[in-house]
Amino acid sequence: MNCTSENVATSYINLLKEVAIAANEAIGVEAALRLALRSICRATGWPVGHALKIQSGGSLRSTGIWHVDEHFPNDHFTAFRQASEAVCFPAGIGLPGRVLAEGLPLGMSDASTDANFPRRATALQADLAAGFALPVRSGNSITAVLEFFAPIARQPSPELLDVMEQIGVQLGRVFERHAAQSALQANEQRSRQIINSAGHAFIAMDAGGVITDWNNAAETIFGWSQAEAVGQTVSDTIVPAQYREAHQRGLARFLSHGQAQVLGQRLELPALHRDGREFPIEITLWSLEEDYGWSFFAFAHDISSRKAVEQELKHRALHDPLTGLPNRILMLDRLQQCLSRRDETNSGLAVLFIDLDHFKRINDSFGHEAGDQVLITVAQRLQRAMRPADTVARLAGDEFVVACPDVASYRDATVIAQRLQEALAPPIHLNEDNVFVAASIGIALAAPGCDAEKLIGSADIAMYQAKTGGRARHQLFDEQMQMQVATRLRIENDLHQALACGEFRLFFQPIIAAATGAVVSVEALLRWQHPEKGLLLPAEFMSVAEETGLIVPIGLWVIEETCHLAQTWSALRDAGLPLGVAVNLSARQLLQSDLVETVQRIFRANTFDPTRIEFGFEVTETAVMCDPEAAATTLQALRDLGAQISIDDFGTGYSSLAYLKRFPVDTLKVDRSFVMNIADDHVDQAIVRAVTDMAHSMQLTVVAEGVETAGQAQILQQLNVDLLQGFLYARPLPAEQLGTLLSQLAEPKKMYLPNKG
Repeated sequence: MNCTSENVATSYINLLKEVAIAANEAIGVEAALRLALRSICRATGWPVGHALKIQSGGSLRSTGIWHVDEHFPNDHFTAFRQASEAVCFPAGIGLPGRVLAEGLPLGMSDASTDANFPRRATALQADLAAGFALPVRSGNSITAVLEFFAPIARQPSPELLDVMEQIGVQLGRVFERHAAQSALQANEQRSRQIINSAGHAFIAMDAGGVITDWNNAAETIFGWSQAEAVGQTVSDTIVPAQYREAHQRGLARFLSHGQAQVLGQRLELPALHRDGREFPIEITLWSLEEDYGWSFFAFAHDISSRKAVEQELKHRALHDPLTGLPNRILMLDRLQQCLSRRDETNSGLAVLFIDLDHFKRINDSFGHEAGDQVLITVAQRLQRAMRPADTVARLAGDEFVVACPDVASYRDATVIAQRLQEALAPPIHLNEDNVFVAASIGIALAAPGCDAEKLIGSADIAMYQAKTGGRARHQLFDEQMQMQVATRLRIENDLHQALACGEFRLFFQPIIAAATGAVVSVEALLRWQHPEKGLLLPAEFMSVAEETGLIVPIGLWVIEETCHLAQTWSALRDAGLPLGVAVNLSARQLLQSDLVETVQRIFRANTFDPTRIEFGFEVTETAVMCDPEAAATTLQALRDLGAQISIDDFGTGYSSLAYLKRFPVDTLKVDRSFVMNIADDHVDQAIVRAVTDMAHSMQLTVVAEGVETAGQAQILQQLNVDLLQGFLYARPLPAEQLGTLLSQLAEPKKMYLPNKG
């Protein structure tokens, strides 16, 4: 879908609607899957779709349901289809198995390099290079997986995967409905067998409503024996007291005018048992005029079981299956009712959006079963902390919403938020362990003209601000937050266009040898040449890129472009200029499972030797500490490719020396915060000296960032710092200006080297 971001979003919304409508109208699960495959393939441009279902052993196996675009001719596709239908996918194996294990839509950008893709050979023969898959959820379980393939290697966008997750939920509801209908049909069949064997209750009455006949089934259903019932009126025996007057009026109206809308109709009515309890019956009435007057007859049977099933299905449709709390549908309905009353009475309404902090850690540490128990306990605590008139709902995952009618001020809403925080504070016992949970809470008050969705959305925005502001706190919504969200969305949309339209630029800042003043390397720095805002620094867009995952394709572009440009510097190395280059890796990039393979592919495609150029990667302490074990493995693999590894902004994070010892590091870059006041601050000097001495003892090179004055440079030289970087020597330069500078430095010479004096 090559269109504007707005059109893409609209297309995805239309796709979601189309799948939802088709799924709801489909006759059975198989039809729903076929319609979904066709709709997704046509809307996304991925020509091949395939459905797999969970088998009794918990693995995925092909359903034999495919959609192949008519414009996708391939003589080898049959082999790929046969291979797909012949193999079983347990959790974690292949694209479907990974989706089954992780429970989220996943993409595969290039089948040729994916080691966890058993069908690689036949896929490549069939000209299928890229894929993505989505889980179909029924309750808390995955019942099916849909996978899609395309001939061109590409990474499915985060927006596509997001809408796929929603489509999986919609299809899951088809599975749930089918299962419920099957259960209901089975129950009705059993009920019919009982009725056919025992018979319906048969009741005969005269014009006065006096019972004249009463069979054995009626004895069973209503509790009256035939001898007891015959001669009594229907009103006194089986009609509940509150309906008797209406029953008498209807009978009299029929006898007077011959009008009765109920005759010949199958009706559901409340009935009275001999023991005084009311229960639902399905009854059919008809009349017969005889010589001695009118007679009435009825067949009836007890439908309590069916009603119970219907009520259960209704409850399931409106409640969360894990916690029993109202779900999003019911919450929206109740909010809309509150908003309607508010418009009439001018009463208040507050909504609190609650998201548990670091809940993923509980799942990762104790397992999902323990995580479910925590969610159940949280739900119970939230309910106990609220009033009977309030509604507590679970939206999804660890997200809860509380609706508080008659709350009109932020002060009152804040008191409620504090009470909820206190309710969550006590430890939750999991076997022999205690788990502590906290939550970030967003608060929104209903304003004139707002709807339920907007109210929840405003509270969600406020919750996000609370989370970014330090977690375990509450935040009140204001319109400025909405503007910030809108700005962020515009940046996100523009970022998508920026990569496609080639708006990114590389700048390079020289790094200087402290001892000689020679340029020894450069750091590649990303800039965005925005068509409206001009040249943007990373601080203005990098956080959005990181959060949305766009940093991954952007970061790959940086690596590839740097490799391409660095090739032009090899001649300088031959001329005696030992120039290296380093690029930055974000936390998101570092956690990509295919990072090393992708870097290796880029090196090969550019015939690039990282050892000849002294190519390196810079990572921050914070990025490394997100997952130290995985980071150490990835960095070692990059180093094995010949790349240098630098720890950027050293001293600002929270890594320990023990971790540093384990990381394959070549260089430490001292953060500019320690350099800024080093001429006057003895503590900063002591820190830099300690870091330098420690690094040298570990055979590491030390770079000082942010050098802007000669005084700073002189002190850093005295502290034996190896390399210097900052505005004192050069600001970041575009590639063409850097090339000019480097050509002037064929012989090493000082750019600026203060006298050690």
